[in-house]
Amino acid sequence: MLMKYIFLVAISFLIIPPSVNSDTYIGRWQIKGGSIIEIYKDGDHFFGKIYKRAEHPISNLNGLDNKNPIKKLQNRPLLGMNILDKLKYEDGVLSGGTIYNADSGKSYTVKVWINDDNKDICYIRAYKSILFKTFEAKRVKPEDIEENKK
Repeated sequence: MLMKYIFLVAISFLIIPPSVNSDTYIGRWQIKGGSIIEIYKDGDHFFGKIYKRAEHPISNLNGLDNKNPIKKLQNRPLLGMNILDKLKYEDGVLSGGTIYNADSGKSYTVKVWINDDNKDICYIRAYKSILFKTFEAKRVKPEDIEENKK
């Protein structure tokens, strides 16, 4: 009898869908420092563009992608530029794509996941070989940023 109960509990965990679905990622996310990334879906992939820059950026003070190693891209504006590229949703996580760091002009492998306990917090982890850096981002509502958009 006990084995039946344990088996039923184990099966119920397997058939319960993940608490984070792909649509949970769509929206605007503010990274520490003030920058806001807007994550959106196009087809089977997810992308993220710069919606708002930090109040006090550490580089690219003119608002252009001047650290880009491709000379002809150095005059493109950062606002509206995709920095998350070709992520796929699988098992509650976005991965398989890249993130572009406009401060250095370099791209990295990226993984994005949402906190299971708080759907308004996500983590963005950029990888270079075995090294990585993780950023926390908080969901922002449109009414919280529209009047402050720069």
